[in-house]
Amino acid sequence: MKNLLASQREHTTIILVESNPLEREKFSHISLSEAWRLVVCEDGLEVIQWLTDNSNADLLVIEENSSPISGYQIADYIKSELGLAMPVIISTGEIPIKQESRMLAYAEAILKKPFAEGSAILQIRKILENSIEISPEQNDYYSLEYLSELSGGDKQFIQESIELFSATINTELRNLKEVLNQKDYLRIREIAHGIKPSFEMLENETGRGICHLLNSGAKETEMSSLIDELNLEFINITNQLSKDFPELNIGQ
Repeated sequence: MKNLLASQREHTTIILVESNPLEREKFSHISLSEAWRLVVCEDGLEVIQWLTDNSNADLLVIEENSSPISGYQIADYIKSELGLAMPVIISTGEIPIKQESRMLAYAEAILKKPFAEGSAILQIRKILENSIEISPEQNDYYSLEYLSELSGGDKQFIQESIELFSATINTELRNLKEVLNQKDYLRIREIAHGIKPSFEMLENETGRGICHLLNSGAKETEMSSLIDELNLEFINITNQLSKDFPELNIGQ
């Protein structure tokens, strides 16, 4: 997935889908006061076309009952089909007490209408700042897009998952070296099979591929070099994570 969230606030681009002219005018005033670049689209289909042509928006604010495709459906499509990490806020006149978890998995927040300048600005700032904080520059070693989609952008969940990845793989790599010395090749395959989802979670294809080879295709004579390669890839991942998240407990 692409990272669209590294722009500074003064360059923030927000897409708005709002059928009520008065609400559009209110939101335009809010955007002007915050120096946001506002792109107004008629419906979700126009949003998809705009993103296909531009791919550089930081946030979508779309009304829940947008026609012909609802706000939640557009949020789903943007993240699952277009593969974009752009946060989505659903605007609605009535906020239900209980919301379906599937809906919340694709929309980061709900914004109550009629728009109130103070609360709208605070909520949008929070979403933008959180998105920037958990979406570092793209790199060759990991991506947080799967975790962000899985958790609905929950910062704590993402950070805890990163720490768990670091601790788990660190331990299992030591185990791999021990069982290699014991020539327990069946156990090597079992460990590789068990840790492959951890590399998949961070969308690291190198680690995932090595684990797959260790589990299924590698000869016993190839396992030592593959384990060394996996260890090196883990070092690269954790070094990058330590740079991006110095506040976390990430170590080798």
